[in-house]
Amino acid sequence: MRKKNNDYFGLIIKQISYSIEASNLLEAIITNYDAKCIDEYRTKIHLIEHTADEVHHDILNRLSTEFITPIDQEDILRLVQIIDDITDALDEVVLDAYMFHVEHITEKMAELSKTVNRCVKELGAAIEELKNFKKPEKLKEYIIKVNDIEVEADALYTKAIYELFNSSCEIKTLLGTKAIYESLEECCDLCEHASDIIEQVVIKNT
Repeated sequence: MRKKNNDYFGLIIKQISYSIEASNLLEAIITNYDAKCIDEYRTKIHLIEHTADEVHHDILNRLSTEFITPIDQEDILRLVQIIDDITDALDEVVLDAYMFHVEHITEKMAELSKTVNRCVKELGAAIEELKNFKKPEKLKEYIIKVNDIEVEADALYTKAIYELFNSSCEIKTLLGTKAIYESLEECCDLCEHASDIIEQVVIKNT
């Protein structure tokens, strides 16, 4: 009996769905932040991250026993690792808020969290379209959108850091705020890296 091939595109879509779930939750946490609820926030987002880890490991286990994949195995490995890193980075934002005892959310944090969520969702759309990599017109549009949002996030991050160090806040507040800005910006950077891998898949196969 012929062995049934694994649906790697479906598995990667499943993996990114947890990144999107975590990103939606993170935006909701930041825009409605209550420091007294930080333990609840940590539990909720870490549960998503843990479930996403299980999907990641499932994909790796399948790849270890299969030689024929729809795109290069190396590209799948790189992509699923970065998606795992994205979900970890989203979890890290809430961990930063906990570790630095963040009491208040800044306007720039809220703006960045919304930008991150848009970026993750556009990456999700690109991954949904990845199965059509040999007819990549729509896929290329999503890649451009991810890159554009990452540039927007960079500008927001730069302005946020400038304003932070131009303020007279306490050192504890400065360190916590800076850590959250950095973690949010990292989420968008990782999305851009993932879109770069998708673009490379397109170039290799067209």
